[in-house]
Amino acid sequence: MILARAPLLLTLLGSGLLAATFGCVRPKPENQVMRLGDDVLASGSAPIIYDSVPGDAILAGGEVTFSGSSGGDYVGAGGKQDVGGRVHGSMRAAGGRVTVHAVVDRNATIGGGNVVVDSAAVIARNAYLIGGSIRVDGDVRGGLLATGGDVTLNGPVGGDVEIAGGGLRLGPRAQIAGNLRYRVPKDKVHIDPAARVKGTITAYPVSRSWGLWHWLWTLGGFLAGVVVVLLLPRFMAEATELLRRRPVRSAVVSIVAGILIPVAIVIGAVTAIGLPLALLTAAVFATLIGLSEIPVAIWVGERILHQRTLLGRQSAIVNFFLGALVLIVVGIIPVVGPIVTFVASCLGFGAILLAAWAARERQLA
Repeated sequence: MILARAPLLLTLLGSGLLAATFGCVRPKPENQVMRLGDDVLASGSAPIIYDSVPGDAILAGGEVTFSGSSGGDYVGAGGKQDVGGRVHGSMRAAGGRVTVHAVVDRNATIGGGNVVVDSAAVIARNAYLIGGSIRVDGDVRGGLLATGGDVTLNGPVGGDVEIAGGGLRLGPRAQIAGNLRYRVPKDKVHIDPAARVKGTITAYPVSRSWGLWHWLWTLGGFLAGVVVVLLLPRFMAEATELLRRRPVRSAVVSIVAGILIPVAIVIGAVTAIGLPLALLTAAVFATLIGLSEIPVAIWVGERILHQRTLLGRQSAIVNFFLGALVLIVVGIIPVVGPIVTFVASCLGFGAILLAAWAARERQLA
């Protein structure tokens, strides 16, 4: 079962704010297009691709439009995305508003403030959707996992459907070939009499531990992450590189520091002289823990893009966008999700400490 522990990963509402920030940091106002072999990378205020792309199509900007044909994957990050045409690979998109009316031959992973899969869209395999508002009118031929504030399903799904959110509505054209499982308040569930579910319908209790505080905290983490990437792009790039080249060392440093630093804080706090320093150290320690997943998110984004980069700072922002989206989706999975999150935090924390030590060594040299 992939159903989330809690519904309010509305935090992707923050992607709208992130996308707005992202749109403000482009190095030049005009659109730019790069070709790397069969792949096409487009960025700018309003990048548009109408043509056929033999490989992957990668777009980033304020308003992104794709209506061509991609022989590989579609990867997008932007304030507003309109994705049509044909994607022969998988689709991965994050933004303020993402509208899909494309034919996607594999999976679709989408996060945004507002996510729409309209009636013209066809997703041949699974769809993983996260957003403040989610509407699915298109044809999902595999399974559907949706987490958000309000989820509306009014189209056919060929597999199981799992929903976690603040509200759920099945419209008259909803046809679910598998099971329906949801974690939504009872008074927020509406199933049209014309909707059809061939499998079983299971309602899970709503977890009270994931409320307003949790999604605000996660939203704050996203905003803090994008600010850190924008302010310290070189440092975060170095931390990501250390994570990639020395994952074992990053893990060891994280474990050792995670044990010794709290001990040092406790020892320092027992004296009046050491208390201010202990409090300062505790604040820095907590901040680094909170930002520890940033290098991992950037690394995951690089893996999605196969280590290709866009222009300037946009590379790190796009990688962070996509990597954070993947970490959220994985974090939804019970048992596996918390383990992955813990490992990501450990590796990222160690990489940040190693990068800070390397920067100190350069200053002393």
